[in-house]
Amino acid sequence: MDQTESEQQGLYRPEFEHDSCGTGFIANINGSKSNQTIHDALTMLENMEHRGACGCDPDSGDGAGILIQLPHEFLMEECSDIEVSLPQLGEYGVGMIFYPKDSTLKKACRTIIQNATEKLGINLLGFRKVPINSSVIGETARSAEPDVEQVFVARPSHIHNTEDFERKLFVLRRYINKTVNETLEHFYFPSFSCQTIIYKGQVTTFQLRQYYTDLADPRIVSGFAVIHSRFSTNTFPSWKLAQPFRLIAHNGEINTLTSNLNWFFSSVRSLASAYFSREEMDMILPVIDNNQSD
Repeated sequence: MDQTESEQQGLYRPEFEHDSCGTGFIANINGSKSNQTIHDALTMLENMEHRGACGCDPDSGDGAGILIQLPHEFLMEECSDIEVSLPQLGEYGVGMIFYPKDSTLKKACRTIIQNATEKLGINLLGFRKVPINSSVIGETARSAEPDVEQVFVARPSHIHNTEDFERKLFVLRRYINKTVNETLEHFYFPSFSCQTIIYKGQVTTFQLRQYYTDLADPRIVSGFAVIHSRFSTNTFPSWKLAQPFRLIAHNGEINTLTSNLNWFFSSVRSLASAYFSREEMDMILPVIDNNQSD
């Protein structure tokens, strides 16, 4: 059930939910990339099964995921097979997308993505269907399972460094997300970056590497990995609320969701940035919404 459906029912009060998750981080101290780093991170995640949770359907987890560096060589080969030509690492961004299963809604989302890239002067290189194995997840998770895809965009010629490109991808993601969510639900970007990528979902820790077959490919390498096993308490389990999030994975008894949201929204009108134009600020704000976690 999505958080948008978690309304007060009988004695149940959604604002009194709590959370308790498990996180982990592994890195090569020299920055060397390897498949072993990812393998070890997933093993660490599987050993945090006790820090996650499931519902009455034991095969549907509260959520698990992994954040890694972009596996450039792997993506180059995979995209070449579908006639998508990628430039050098750092010169393109990858968005991991959760689409609605409905083919008409997915087509509408794709159109919004294409229109947004044109508006922001970003060249859309193509899409890649992410291979998954739905047989390993439970019925509850499968009933809300998204259609998972990757979108590739090129770095504009006038942007010359990673930081500025990441900011542009942030604006693009927020603009797409706001436009889609005005008319459609169940659309989400787990990640959109020229540096990292996230594989996550409403799965158990043991299901993650089985569900995303990319993660079992020896060509996938990274110098670090962040993993997360979710114990969903302050919000209901959903595919998009699995972690890691795009820059962080959180753990512990935070339990301040409502006050955090109120504090943020009270300051939205005064927000400004030297890094974004007024038009870009309008695309970005309000940055967060009521359907997120702490």
